[in-house]
Amino acid sequence: MSIELAVPVSNSVYRRKFNGEIDVVAENEILVRGRMSDHRFAFDHIWNVRTPEYEVIEASSHQFDGDPAEFDPELCRRYAGIKGVRIGRGFSKRITSELGDLPGNREHLLCSIEMARIGQQIYQYTPEFEAQFQAAESKSNPADAAKIAWLKDRAYMADLANSCYTYRDQTAELFKIREVRCGFSTDITRPKPGDKRAFWRDKELEIVVAESADGSRLYSCESRMQDSIHDIKVHFDIASDGVISNASSHGLRLPYHGICEDAQMRTPILNGMTITGGFVKTFADAIGGAQGCTHLFDLSIDCLRLFRFE
Repeated sequence: MSIELAVPVSNSVYRRKFNGEIDVVAENEILVRGRMSDHRFAFDHIWNVRTPEYEVIEASSHQFDGDPAEFDPELCRRYAGIKGVRIGRGFSKRITSELGDLPGNREHLLCSIEMARIGQQIYQYTPEFEAQFQAAESKSNPADAAKIAWLKDRAYMADLANSCYTYRDQTAELFKIREVRCGFSTDITRPKPGDKRAFWRDKELEIVVAESADGSRLYSCESRMQDSIHDIKVHFDIASDGVISNASSHGLRLPYHGICEDAQMRTPILNGMTITGGFVKTFADAIGGAQGCTHLFDLSIDCLRLFRFE
């Protein structure tokens, strides 16, 4: 088995960026803007999203750079057709169906996935929802605030429960024995209509193509995410035979300090593993799932999606 990069490089490096931000339009509507680019293309996606369904009620796209033969501008016109899609199960299938098989459809799909990831970062709690926690909040001290925020997260977004280490059921006990604090301001869960850039996210992915000591090809992968809540970076090298080395991750800013660090410590488990076409399950078992971190998993998979396995 061997692997190779499936995208062209520039000066032995492939680098891709995504920048997104959210404005609050109304009590139940947000505006999500995202821009993705590499050395070949640049385009943006714009969504109006209704919450709490997280349904795209209007969508548009604009291409700023890219050879039309590789990134067909027609994809931007077709993009409006995703109207009505909801973030969640079946999302990627719907995007793929609307875009068709035109050149550049894969990059638009990847940007759409990033839009979906950022789109659910703003919660718009109703007064009825807030009332469930009012008594607890009135008695809380700074140490209790993290637990209340955690409870709200799981109650508002049911799919979070047991989706990662931090949001598993057992984590409730850790709040009793550890000093846990939020790495974000609770204002982010109380956005007001008219708020601009209520949430922002910058991501950068870089793959450097080099040679190992024996002359074989080596791919050095690094993926980083900074936003209103996180500052996370993951790094790993992949040899031409698919073996991983030098795997590490760093969480400089995390949602729940005192808990999220546990999942970051799992990344070295990847060292020595051989990556195949089934890399999604391999990484999910190692650094994702109920024992890992969803963001570490996503950052890693974003790199691996750019390889071809033979």
